[in-house]
Amino acid sequence: GVINDITERKQYEEQLERQNNQDALTGLASRNLLKDRTALAIAFANRHGRKVALLFLDLDHFKRINDSIGHGSGDTVLRVVAARLAGCVRERDTLARLGGDEFVVVLSDLANPLDVSPMADKILHAIVQPIPLGDREVSIAASIGVSMYPEDGGDYDTLLRNADTAMYRAKEAGRNAFRFYTADMNVEAM
Repeated sequence: GVINDITERKQYEEQLERQNNQDALTGLASRNLLKDRTALAIAFANRHGRKVALLFLDLDHFKRINDSIGHGSGDTVLRVVAARLAGCVRERDTLARLGGDEFVVVLSDLANPLDVSPMADKILHAIVQPIPLGDREVSIAASIGVSMYPEDGGDYDTLLRNADTAMYRAKEAGRNAFRFYTADMNVEAM
């Protein structure tokens, strides 16, 4: 008989799985995993008469950090923000980094949409805390757009697009805020 050591192959397969499902910088879910988890949350909500909220976060003026103190410091800020976000969400929720300074939180199994506002406030409060970077501190804030299943869309792409639209309204309202998506936002955009 021939005995093969498949350890290297298994390690390689695990590495590919991580790369496909995990953001390399923050360790959060990737875009692919986010889409899958959102579809699962929607299916569960549909079966049990529950709701799902998709929160689209964009860090306010993040480019200034990269431009003024460097991309290494910007990466540190992104990792700190990711850890703070992880401390805000429930175990059954999904937290992902889309890329750059954009994050998404999927709040699943919601009985009441009123539960979203306290969560958004908690996230904004966590992000705004100063971040130590060597001999200095950096302050950053975020703008959040919220879309709800089933009211604002029935699939991941629609919910993400509508939450993104609402996030831009939060930025227009002065930043460091959150806004819920409303149908008239798309009419204004058109």
